[in-house]
Amino acid sequence: MDVHPNAQEKIELCDIGRTDHVGRLFESAAIRTVIHLAAVLPTAFRADPLAAAEVNLTGTLLLLRAAVTHGVARFVFGSSMSVYGSSHSARALSERDLTAPDEPYGAAKRAVELVGESLASATGFGFAALRIARVVGPGARSTASGWRSQIFENSVSTGGHPIAIPFAPSAQLSLTHVDEVARMLLLLAEAADLPRRIYNSPAELWETQRLAELVQRVRNIAVRMGEEDGGPTCNGTLFTQDFGFRLRGLADYLSGSR
Repeated sequence: MDVHPNAQEKIELCDIGRTDHVGRLFESAAIRTVIHLAAVLPTAFRADPLAAAEVNLTGTLLLLRAAVTHGVARFVFGSSMSVYGSSHSARALSERDLTAPDEPYGAAKRAVELVGESLASATGFGFAALRIARVVGPGARSTASGWRSQIFENSVSTGGHPIAIPFAPSAQLSLTHVDEVARMLLLLAEAADLPRRIYNSPAELWETQRLAELVQRVRNIAVRMGEEDGGPTCNGTLFTQDFGFRLRGLADYLSGSR
């Protein structure tokens, strides 16, 4: 389901901010599992905070209420490392570290986590959240961080223009491929038991300079780096341990192998 339906890709229309859309969704079938990824991303959130909150908070709570009412067994929420704030961390942060969101996108993610945890504690509702690290991968149609998809393209498809990665050469980035995130979400959706309600996603730690050199070598695209730091880095050890998850390397994806 998406706000942009596509019959060819079997994507049906659903705006989670509309009660009639959400109601029709749950009346159309006996839904047992929800994987909820609909959200306004940080740049757009800052541009129009009230409209974004209607999606990320109000819409998500509407969807949660409908899921509880209709007996959904598992509700997997796409959370974010933004719940830890935007400042660089001296070490990779785990679920044991305190959350400290410092902008509305991360704060909204944390608010939904708290509601979901409370529901699970009070009613046994099957809520699980995955705090997703910085996602890269081909095919993004609309994003303020175009480099995340462009690093998988070639010089022809980028028109010969260099890719602009906004981070400083020495910045440390927690990166995970979109296909790996899909595998993690499915594990949370299908697991018979959930040892914990909230997990950090496993991710690889990449220095911007090293990533740029790899992209330039295997994709033949020039890369221009910026000055930003990489924000907090992600420790996904608990997910790896609890589900026996093995992360496929980003270098393999970039080189075209699996």
